[in-house]
Amino acid sequence: MATRRSSSGLTTTQEKAILALLDEPTVAHAAKAAGVGRRTMYRWMDDPNFSKAFRKARRESFSQAMAASQKFAPVAVQVLAKIMADTSAPMSSRVSAATALLKFSRESIELDDLATRVDDLERSMKEASSTPPVPPPTSQQVNWGDRACA
Repeated sequence: MATRRSSSGLTTTQEKAILALLDEPTVAHAAKAAGVGRRTMYRWMDDPNFSKAFRKARRESFSQAMAASQKFAPVAVQVLAKIMADTSAPMSSRVSAATALLKFSRESIELDDLATRVDDLERSMKEASSTPPVPPPTSQQVNWGDRACA
């Protein structure tokens, strides 16, 4: 019986294993859920094609989770601000809330600065690659004045 492979080059069992790796807390649990042995799972994880597909699936899964969490970001900031301003809240809670807000603010600024720098670098690299290189001057083009160079 022929093994069916997807467009990614993986078997359906390997694709099932990738989903199990995303859902299960350990490799052993993922192997069991996928219906393969633990050694097989580890061997597949060492395979470049499987590993690439797993990393892609993990990135996509994380990206979806981040997109879903972004809708709660304003509420989270409001909760932290409320705790920070609540004089009846324990001081440790207020300090933790203030620290979290400062940390997130700083990280936001740093990420924005970094994104700007990356954009600038990409733009300058694109401009540099579209401009033909200037050849170095020949000895006949260089004005050495009264001096001669050997």
